[in-house]
Amino acid sequence: SEYMKSCPDQYQVIVLDPPKLAPNEKALPRATRKYHSLNRDAIQLIDDEHGGLFLTCTCSAAMTQKDGGRYFLETIQQASVAARREITLLRVSGAAACHTQSPFSFPAGNYLTAALFMVHPKRT
Repeated sequence: SEYMKSCPDQYQVIVLDPPKLAPNEKALPRATRKYHSLNRDAIQLIDDEHGGLFLTCTCSAAMTQKDGGRYFLETIQQASVAARREITLLRVSGAAACHTQSPFSFPAGNYLTAALFMVHPKRT
């Protein structure tokens, strides 16, 4: 996060894939603050003039599963507001087919989320 705050460059594509920040539901409030700041700082690095693509991920089941997956997306939306940038959700993906999931016998297996956004050019 410190690097992103001090980075003078801007990009048209950013992929943010932090490590697991919420190992359980108890850690979710602290992790949410960290996800918010990381995503805010990354969104601010998207090119002001042209906009760009922003792919952000979480491998924390607590983030992915809360409110049916909406919690993570709402955290990103709030980060974009803090960054003063308009975003549009293009796609949400989960684990690849090689990650076997069984929502009934092992719901914690649903822990990967990747969300692709268009970050619009800054309005002047």
